[in-house]
Amino acid sequence: MLFAAYFFLRNRGDKLSNYFLGLFLVLFSLNLAYNVLYWSELLFTPDYVKFFGYLALIWISYPVLFYLYARRVITSEKLRLKDVIHLLPIAIVFWSYSRIYLLSSDEKLQLLSQRKIGEYIYVANYIVWIISAFMIFYVLYTYFSFRHKPIGQNKKKWMYWTLGSFTCYVIAMVSYFILSRLGFITTNEDYIIMYLIVFFIGVMTYFALMQPAIFEGLRVEKIIPFVKYKKTGLTSSFSLELKASLLQLMKDEQPYLDGNLRLDDLAKILDISRNHMSQIINEHFDTNFFDFVNSYRVETAKSLLESTEPQTITDVIYASGFNNRVSFYKAFKRYTGETPSSFKEKNT
Repeated sequence: MLFAAYFFLRNRGDKLSNYFLGLFLVLFSLNLAYNVLYWSELLFTPDYVKFFGYLALIWISYPVLFYLYARRVITSEKLRLKDVIHLLPIAIVFWSYSRIYLLSSDEKLQLLSQRKIGEYIYVANYIVWIISAFMIFYVLYTYFSFRHKPIGQNKKKWMYWTLGSFTCYVIAMVSYFILSRLGFITTNEDYIIMYLIVFFIGVMTYFALMQPAIFEGLRVEKIIPFVKYKKTGLTSSFSLELKASLLQLMKDEQPYLDGNLRLDDLAKILDISRNHMSQIINEHFDTNFFDFVNSYRVETAKSLLESTEPQTITDVIYASGFNNRVSFYKAFKRYTGETPSSFKEKNT
């Protein structure tokens, strides 16, 4: 709860994304409290049995909140009316348990003692699989929604580490559901799963804490204790000199117009090693070689498309350094958010 309060009151970073993460951690704290009640068997006493059944709502809220958090951080997109669709998984689970929520504490205790509580859960035999399906769906949906966003290598690494941590949580939860249903583990052994969940949520929170610094330029490798920079012997001053030389080269000689340009070719022109060339691009431009080169090609293509001279899209493709239509359309849409045809129509 302390971490949740910290994110709610945090001034650094985007407020809405902090609120999403704070709410996520509030639910996680309630999840832990519920498990303590369950393990201590206090959940099955008159004072606490009223909370029975609410854990499913917490489970289903995790993936929804994570997706909205990731979307806000990566795209800065505001909440819209159509985002109400993301309440559908929560509504389905609430409907499934609705009859239990209306029961009194005495009625819940009686049904639990008689092992008839399942009769009051709609689609009781499928609700665990429904929750699992939604969890897996949101992991995949988050990945495929943002994997091609032009956010830079460093930010993309942050996204993969954060999504990876949440994915491990989902795997742990789904594995628990499957193993308990198949009888390989009992509900008395679910504390093992809880330890895993605490760990993965902790990792995710750590990356959330570091997110503003990463987005301001701090490299991901700097905040991962067990990941070290590979020693290349490239000093900071020489690295800055090479950056300036590379920018001048791209401006004067426009090597990116060669559709067959490779990393080795750029390294050879600047008379440095392939590893040093890669390091310059990664550290100073927060991207990889292909995205670095394609950003120049897209800018050239935009200039050609804005020209009043008659030319086909095919002419633009090869004149800007692309060697096939697929890579051109993919890169252009990624950097501009629209197709070459629509861009040309709007800007000529």
